[in-house]
Amino acid sequence: MKLRSLGIVKDILAAMGLNITHTYDDLVFVDHNAFMIQFDDENPSSLNIFFNIDCEKGVARDLEQSLAAAAAERDFSIVKSGHFEISPKEGSEEIEIKFLA
Repeated sequence: MKLRSLGIVKDILAAMGLNITHTYDDLVFVDHNAFMIQFDDENPSSLNIFFNIDCEKGVARDLEQSLAAAAAERDFSIVKSGHFEISPKEGSEEIEIKFLA
């Protein structure tokens, strides 16, 4: 099991007025689902960011800049890694996440 810096991610998000809503393995889900964070197990001080396809470009740009500044204060870096789409699984209460380049 990999140890990940969830506390630092929580601090980064808190600096932006956001909270963690759920974690699953290496993924961190954030308030409003505008973006999600994925830990980079190869580079523990790097966080991959995926934006929801429904997030407006200007909002995504502003969030990315705020994330980068808050992360840099904690010696972390942000890597914009693409987009994602969330949809409910048919006949289930589960969700499906599709990552897009």
